[in-house]
Amino acid sequence: MLPASRQPMPMAPEVQAELAKRGRSVRQIETEIAARTERLSANIDELTTRLTPSRLVKDGTAGLRARLTTPDGSPRLEVLGAVAGAALVVGLLLWRARRH
Repeated sequence: MLPASRQPMPMAPEVQAELAKRGRSVRQIETEIAARTERLSANIDELTTRLTPSRLVKDGTAGLRARLTTPDGSPRLEVLGAVAGAALVVGLLLWRARRH
């Protein structure tokens, strides 16, 4: 049994007459609405799955790993150079701070 919010509403006679003029039956419209509801439900389920925090973290980690490593899994040279340069700068700053 459908919840109260999903129960079919009786149609006014004017609406039924207008639909009869257009050539679509009430049954066709109900079928179209049901199909549309199913598609929307599937889309919402997919979006909910895509936007779970664990999935976002997993995708972010995979993207970062892809940018920092080569296809064979070794670190990219430009990343190693940047890390080495940053370590050198931090080391020099610490050394200079200790001298003064």
